[in-house]
Amino acid sequence: MFRRSYRIAGCLVAACWIVATVCGASSVGVCYGRNGDNLPPPQVAVQLIQAQSITKVRIFSYDAETLQAFANTQIELVIGTTNAQVVDFGQSQGDAADWVTRNVAAALPATKIVAIAVGSEVITSAPNAAGYLVAAMTNIYSALQQAGIDKQVKVSTPLSMGVLGTSFPPSSATFDPRFSAVMQSLLEFLSRTGSYLMANVYPYYAYRNDMRYISSDFALFRPNQGFTDSNSGLHYWNLFDAQLDALYYAMAAYNHREILIVVSETGWPSMGNADEVNVVNLDNAASYNGNLIKHLSNGSGTPFRPGITTDTYIFELFNEDLREGPTSNRNWGLFKPDGTKVYNIDFGNSIVVQRNRSFCVANPNASFTDLQIALDWACGPGHADCQAIQPGQSCYLPDTVASHASYAFNSYFQSNGMDPSACDFSGAAAVTIADPTYGSCIYKGSLMPGKALSARDPRLLLPLAAILFTKFCLL
Repeated sequence: MFRRSYRIAGCLVAACWIVATVCGASSVGVCYGRNGDNLPPPQVAVQLIQAQSITKVRIFSYDAETLQAFANTQIELVIGTTNAQVVDFGQSQGDAADWVTRNVAAALPATKIVAIAVGSEVITSAPNAAGYLVAAMTNIYSALQQAGIDKQVKVSTPLSMGVLGTSFPPSSATFDPRFSAVMQSLLEFLSRTGSYLMANVYPYYAYRNDMRYISSDFALFRPNQGFTDSNSGLHYWNLFDAQLDALYYAMAAYNHREILIVVSETGWPSMGNADEVNVVNLDNAASYNGNLIKHLSNGSGTPFRPGITTDTYIFELFNEDLREGPTSNRNWGLFKPDGTKVYNIDFGNSIVVQRNRSFCVANPNASFTDLQIALDWACGPGHADCQAIQPGQSCYLPDTVASHASYAFNSYFQSNGMDPSACDFSGAAAVTIADPTYGSCIYKGSLMPGKALSARDPRLLLPLAAILFTKFCLL
């Protein structure tokens, strides 16, 4: 009983965070590294960031001058600790509190720090520090509480995909048993504090290392056939969503459906060594990052987490000439040190939903039987247009009752003027503002013209938060 009450309390915190942040903040940020000897000063970098309408930045190395450069810009910052500091902060509350006082409390409120990344890929790359990770996060969070800023600043840690022991198909994903103890503690911390999981998600590495089985189109968000997860019946059109859902399924296996994901790093290098040109080139880099932004802007979420948008930070702002390793390591930047674009990309952060742009989809809590009965009625007596879900048609895949029901329910809903009473089906359906269109399957009502309404409008967020709470917290 205690554990269930604890989990529901955590879900309530997460639901409040969903309303305040997720739906209205499906923006793409950038990682700002300074490992170069020819980079502009922070003030110039900030001017470039503002000129691109970038509203979120993750910075790896910083000092008082760097934090001051972001003051009064309203740019939301994620700052971090080093992996070496994880051990110190895990052992000493005083050291953690001193760091928070000097680097966070002193900069607020002028510099809008919204999150602290405690280390980077600690669990997989710094095993000596992994045992101190959650203690360090706890000590930092306690310091934020003491300073009265714990509601403003989240605490998390970026993970690599290497924390997964199994990642394909997504529904079979599990955390590596070697990391089970620290992952369980980490997820409990994130749930308790209402924070999110940070993940470094790189389709580039997965594709580069397994080109025999992964197509470049699937990795680059280009038109492709995708694949259907044989266990869940969900169809995937790109590798990014598959990797995200692998993490969501792994967390669900640990009984944590309430924790959302922020992609703390992703990207594609634009130039590499001679033996890398088929994978690393300007066209692929521009395709990946440009298509990523378009994909995130539609608010569709992932097949396993539909309608949940994901804050994402592209790695990185500048090419950094002092990074070690192959040529590609020094060519992840969107900009050259002189501020010129490596290739054209539009951050498109003015994401809106349109007035009266709502859809009717299958209720995630409805039983198979109820969905089948409602589907048969919609395509029969209800006269919904169900042509697109017939074999060989654009919305036939994934071939599941839930997917076909969503399309049929929405067809009926749109044909009846989006009247809420036309989206009931004895409780088997629910209204959502998230466009369920995917791949070549276009739902009726998608991209309906109308006056733009800010995605932060509470009239849109509260019903969605209720649906998300029911779906992810009470199952």
